[in-house]
Amino acid sequence: MKRTILSIFAFCALTLSAQTVYTYSGIQYIDSGRFNGTATNTLANELYSRPQSMSCDSNNRLYVTDEHNVMLCDGATSRNRGGFRGDPTSTLSLGSNDGTGLVSRFSTPAGVAVHPMSNDVYVCDRNNNLIRKGLKFVNSSNETSWSTYAGTVSFLGGYADGPVSTAQFSTPEDIEISKNGIFYIADFDNNCIRTIVSGMVSTLAGSGWAGSGDKDANDTFARFDRPNGLGLEGTTGLLVADRNNGKIRRINLSTKAVTTVVSNLNFPVDVLSLNNKIYIAEVTCIKVFDGTSVKVLAGNPSKAGYLDGDVSVALFRNITHITYRKADQCIYVCDNGNNIIRKIPLIFSATADFTANNTTPIVNQTVKITSNCVNTNSFTWSISPNTYTLQGSTKLTDQDIYVSFNATGSYTVTLVAKNISTTDTKIKTNYINVSTNSGAKPVVDFIASKVTPSVNEIITLYDLTANNATSYKWTITPKEYKFENGSVDTDRNPTVSFTMLNQKYTIKLDATNGNGSGTLTKTDYILTALSSNNNIQKYKVLLYPNPAKSQLYLKGLPANASIIIADVTGKSTIKSLNEDASIDVSNLASGIYFVTALVQGEYIKIGKVIIEN
Repeated sequence: MKRTILSIFAFCALTLSAQTVYTYSGIQYIDSGRFNGTATNTLANELYSRPQSMSCDSNNRLYVTDEHNVMLCDGATSRNRGGFRGDPTSTLSLGSNDGTGLVSRFSTPAGVAVHPMSNDVYVCDRNNNLIRKGLKFVNSSNETSWSTYAGTVSFLGGYADGPVSTAQFSTPEDIEISKNGIFYIADFDNNCIRTIVSGMVSTLAGSGWAGSGDKDANDTFARFDRPNGLGLEGTTGLLVADRNNGKIRRINLSTKAVTTVVSNLNFPVDVLSLNNKIYIAEVTCIKVFDGTSVKVLAGNPSKAGYLDGDVSVALFRNITHITYRKADQCIYVCDNGNNIIRKIPLIFSATADFTANNTTPIVNQTVKITSNCVNTNSFTWSISPNTYTLQGSTKLTDQDIYVSFNATGSYTVTLVAKNISTTDTKIKTNYINVSTNSGAKPVVDFIASKVTPSVNEIITLYDLTANNATSYKWTITPKEYKFENGSVDTDRNPTVSFTMLNQKYTIKLDATNGNGSGTLTKTDYILTALSSNNNIQKYKVLLYPNPAKSQLYLKGLPANASIIIADVTGKSTIKSLNEDASIDVSNLASGIYFVTALVQGEYIKIGKVIIEN
């Protein structure tokens, strides 16, 4: 099972050739039956026996099921949370016992899901034909308490809808839980998809009585052949890895219509929806469907093995399930045949691009060149010829640069954009064309490095004046400001901070050369948003709507503010402001939350909000 979470990079191109497969947890070996026998181990030293599936909780811990256990990857530690800790081939390892920690028993637990509202964990106890429930992780000292959630213990399994206490399953393989608490189960040997709503089990698609088949139709008239994996598409659709039919099917959760999305696959075992793409696990590879074609993301469709490295050469052996963890943008893979958990970072391509505010400047006139890169955290600029000057504190590794050109002619600008996986280069040949006009007075222009600074935040005023001014005079009103770093009002590019809270400032620049003077005034050009150290607790931030559903707005905070949302138990989540001053709260459970902002090391108590999801 996997928690499918749409990424903020939904419209970016996925790099298929510059990604790496890593071993995340476990010691690789090919047979089965090895074990540590200890409650905790490092991820690197864990011994799994035929790991089956994974799911991520809201604190980025990764639950893992293996032959008879449920483990938890918690930071750098693997913790046993249920099942038999000894030899998995022993008869003592089998059972269906409810209870806490080592008292509990499973029989080949498979698909696992974490409830998005409670953080409780649910497991398809495959060979017991049950759905088991474990209470949420509190700390390492408290063992997980396990109970039977749905189904009746049976060696052969059965097929019956109805209350969870009397319902029957036959080899339940995978489970998904939607954000509104609906359970979806791939009932493998019943060739159907089941749901659990309000304590009642029902059949969503396919039929346990009709047997296997291959048919697109509505609800119970559809036919599957060993549905193995599930992947939610928000609240509107459910993807099914229809293993023996070699297909990915989609169930419309409103109409219950079953349609085929991808065909001609080689025994697909799992599926997830992410970034407007569909990721498909086959036995020895991961594929991706972009809506038009299917490509291999990692592994080899015709070769099994064990090899980390570039996705083009990596090898897997008997993949069973996959999941996605948004926190590190990685797909995690249960490599059952190698007894390990693998991961594939979904690092999106760095895309280099830039624009200049002026491509035909005068000699010595400053130009701002702005990066328009996507998925980039490293910038390297170069300009040819080298007859230029970086203005202010600009460096060639900054995201944006301010440059004046010392001679006439055409200049080529190059930007190399990188992230941890990819590199892209943008070259604009003869992009800046510099001329001279020594017989004219200054044509004044300027720009601030930031027009909505916090109180006392230092910004730079950059002169963009044409025609070689020889002297400058800056005037700022009102007078609640300070020149910083030794700057004065006659510098070409002074640094300045503003000391008045929530105040609009007007900036005026007078420039002179031997041919005359020019002036430019930008009225209400600077607006201070928030003090970082002056009575910030009294600052009023507009928070709405309240109650909130998917989006919560906090107007009045600077763009670099971090928003801390804590529930009534004190568990907190940190979010960043979007450009429209909103944060995404769609993944939070319904309840009461306390909102705090962190700005330049200072905490600002915003207030209380009710989330209704």
